[in-house]
Amino acid sequence: LLVEGQPSRWDAETETLLHFAARRDHLISTIKPALENGYWVLSDRYVDSTFAYQGYGHGVSLETLEELYQLVSNKVKPDITFVLDLPVGEGLARTNSRTKALGNIDRENRYEKMELEFHERLRMGFIEIARSEPERCMVIDASPIPEVVSNEVEKIISTRYLIVEPEV
Repeated sequence: LLVEGQPSRWDAETETLLHFAARRDHLISTIKPALENGYWVLSDRYVDSTFAYQGYGHGVSLETLEELYQLVSNKVKPDITFVLDLPVGEGLARTNSRTKALGNIDRENRYEKMELEFHERLRMGFIEIARSEPERCMVIDASPIPEVVSNEVEKIISTRYLIVEPEV
């Protein structure tokens, strides 16, 4: 519903409500049960994306987004969020090359079709979110090759969460 079709398919508020419905369902059906069973949860998108896309990108008030988040979240928030930062042109070029590599069968490109200014606001939104919560959000330069970016993420996770037993 959200990633296919024309950019104008939904107005900003409808799109926001659809995203929060999806976030709630994902939280209740996947995230909470996993956490209750002691698992780590890794997600490629969560509420920061909603704040960036719908708030900074589409102009829905951050106060409205915060109220909706409190309603649907049960106060569950990620322990850490990685913001993989890339200049907008480079990010869109990567997406376009991925689509071409798939033989143009990637129909999940509604957001990629949005104007360049939307993507600039989106990037600025992610950076602002990271600045506002530096203890949780880590901005990583995503311009190097994937292995370098992956190694940086792994290093941060290892340093922050993996306990290394001292040698005796």
